Amino acid sequence: MASRDLDSGNASLVTGLSEAEARAKLSQYGENIIAAAKPRSFFAIALGTVKEPMFLLLISCAGLYLSLGDVSDALILSTAVAVVISITIIQERRTERTLDALRDLSSPRALVIRDGIRKRVAGKFVVPGDLMVVGEGDRVAADGFVVSAKSLKVNESLLTGESASVEKSIWDGAQAFAVTGGDDHPFVYSGTLVVQGSGYVLARATGQSTAMGQIGKSLAVTERPPSLLQVDTRKAVRVVAGMSLTLSVVVAVFWWLREHDVLRGVLMGLTFAMSTIPEEFPVILTIFMALGAWRISRKNVLTRQMNAIETLGSATSLCVDKTGTLTENVMTAQVIWTEADRITRLPTPADSQAKTLNAAQLRLITAAAFASDHAGVDPMDVAAVQAARLRVPGFDKDSALLVAFPLVRPILAVGNVWQTPGKTTLAAKGAPESILDLCVVTEQRRQEILAATREMAAQGIRVLAVAVCENPVWQSVDSLARFRGEFVGLMGFYDPVKAGVRESVAQCRKAGIHVTMITGDFPVTALAVASDCGIESPGGVLTGDQVAALTEPELMERLKSVRVLARVVPEQKLRIVKALQASGEVVAMTGDGVNDAPALKAAHIGIAMGGRGTDVAREASALILLDDNFTSIVAAIRLGRRIYDNIRNAVSYIVAIHIPIVGLTLVPLFLGRPAILLPVHLALLELIIDPVCSVVFEAEPESDSIMERKPRSLTDRLFSWKVISTALLEGVIALIAVLAIYMSIEHAGDHPDHARSVAFTALIFINFALIMSIRSGREFIWRRLRGSNPTVNPTIIWVALSLAAITAVITMIPPVAEMFHFARPHAGDLLLSAAVTIVIFVALEGQKLLMRTFRSRS
Repeated sequence: MASRDLDSGNASLVTGLSEAEARAKLSQYGENIIAAAKPRSFFAIALGTVKEPMFLLLISCAGLYLSLGDVSDALILSTAVAVVISITIIQERRTERTLDALRDLSSPRALVIRDGIRKRVAGKFVVPGDLMVVGEGDRVAADGFVVSAKSLKVNESLLTGESASVEKSIWDGAQAFAVTGGDDHPFVYSGTLVVQGSGYVLARATGQSTAMGQIGKSLAVTERPPSLLQVDTRKAVRVVAGMSLTLSVVVAVFWWLREHDVLRGVLMGLTFAMSTIPEEFPVILTIFMALGAWRISRKNVLTRQMNAIETLGSATSLCVDKTGTLTENVMTAQVIWTEADRITRLPTPADSQAKTLNAAQLRLITAAAFASDHAGVDPMDVAAVQAARLRVPGFDKDSALLVAFPLVRPILAVGNVWQTPGKTTLAAKGAPESILDLCVVTEQRRQEILAATREMAAQGIRVLAVAVCENPVWQSVDSLARFRGEFVGLMGFYDPVKAGVRESVAQCRKAGIHVTMITGDFPVTALAVASDCGIESPGGVLTGDQVAALTEPELMERLKSVRVLARVVPEQKLRIVKALQASGEVVAMTGDGVNDAPALKAAHIGIAMGGRGTDVAREASALILLDDNFTSIVAAIRLGRRIYDNIRNAVSYIVAIHIPIVGLTLVPLFLGRPAILLPVHLALLELIIDPVCSVVFEAEPESDSIMERKPRSLTDRLFSWKVISTALLEGVIALIAVLAIYMSIEHAGDHPDHARSVAFTALIFINFALIMSIRSGREFIWRRLRGSNPTVNPTIIWVALSLAAITAVITMIPPVAEMFHFARPHAGDLLLSAAVTIVIFVALEGQKLLMRTFRSRS
């Protein structure tokens, strides 16, 4: 249990490196990375792109055109291949840059002291000479010497294979570094896990120079199973691709028999395959998920597991810690309670007329500070020490910390033994119930103290009790339970609710998400803070002891109405998660400690704290909250719903737009007419469809009502009949319109190239109508445009201008039109296409009303 305070050591260690020194050493030693995956090169991406079925089909068609002597068509297709490859490479590079940025955010973090200030940096920026602060649940970022420690124990199994944790001693400044590991050694190693206590470590080696780097070991990354979206997408691609290839053979045989030309038959078979192979589905999933994770990171939420994005939209229960998530985690000591003076509000420096504190009150404040970690970061430790330094100047002068007793359950208290002039004092602070168990008090006095605790807690104040023991025999004692002290009083801390929390809780309520607050606070305090946050708990409060006493069915029943849980220990979170899941809830759970890891892993969405959370909690989580703010969780849920909506709309668009393309390919076969769509037209459409999917729909903002609908069921599928049937209906409407225009022009006796030109123009126009209608999902487009955020998706404007420009070039410029087998359309043709497009758009919006009516009746 030995410890040494850093302040008693070398004074130069206290300030750590300067930022300038750190930069110089980073340049000298390089980043603190053991191994890094090589990014895909330009040529690797290009090669992977060319292997895709669509590009192989394009290249095959170009070869066939050359065999048939049609050089212009072969040239167009070859150009299309180059353009599509370029677009794909740009998208891939954008995705890789996004993932690289996310990897930088998710790299292990380290708390270092630079220029005398604690600063959290990415682990890769730790350099030799850095002074690292390590605590329970942290992974050590570099090999180093332990220069100060309080009950520091480390699990070195990654290095030694020994699962038992080992206690660390203090480096004497002379002992040579060794990599043997083990008990009572003053060395720690990169990648090992702190399981108890805290300390300061002087970094000695980083990156490949660490013990882990020298022996070539690294943390194994388990391959996670594919998400439901990935499974659905792969299944859909396999089914559609199988049907496409089968029908392509049929089409090729039919054209061969009809035209008595093998090459022409193969060409038309490949044309049909190009029109039906759904290569866009995997592209959508990859790009939307990567960019979605990037968008969520801008809301201070880091995505560690991509499937968490799709699960966000299904979350029905959000279990959150109170301190630091709902509240500011900036404690101030506001009130004290002593038996003689009862509740007294502490004066602030601005209270010039404040009453002077008496000896008993000053003794309470001093004892609370002595029970705290003077170099710690715990908000209540900081607040207690600040209160003493403000009101009892020089309280710790000529004093020395002898030993620290960490919190060891079931005693919810900590203590320190100090040597002060003329005596030795043990000061302890913690939960009133635990402190009273360490003191000799009558039952009547105990009830009076607990009543005062409840009175303070009812005001939303967090209460700690304080006790002292004069001249304790501490050398051979390893637990606070062995002491009997004198009860000194109560100290109350206030932690204000964060701005925006109440509004975010209200958003969750509208969205059908239950917010449950879990805290270690006194029950009355928990209820008061929950009320401030707007969390309604019809079933009152449930304590950790009550959770332990309930059976699983009883706990499930209570959690249907209880939204506040108090005096809960981290181990009980797992029971809470499982009980909620057994009730059919989709659970998101926050946590920061080592003991929170099982609950984070078991929850549908585990959310670790990025600021105060441990590395173990982060590794077990699906999301990391970079700012530890509840409002960021709600923002992530909102974005998760938006991302899934946009993926679903993009899938609907792909299905819908392929119906007229497939129809225009098959109809001439059955009717014995000339082909309407040729490979060059399909290549051009490919250039249009891919950017629309990956740019327009990904950038589409959410609707105003996105947080006013119930969570999506986990059983809902992206390729459900509900989604596909709607898309099929929209596609059939578009096909009928384009065929009607083509046949009317052809019936008038115009040249086939003219009819093809007008039909293609109408298809482009109607394609835009599909984009405009589908981008708003099930909502009517005018509701989206007149909402509280009516700004138009800027990509829509660019798409509209691009489509107009492409259509004008390929139909109005004779040499280009001839290459595409088009004839220049008349002004009346364009007016006809525009009029039909407007009718189609109205029909598409009208079918939303029909589908909504049908679903409401079924």
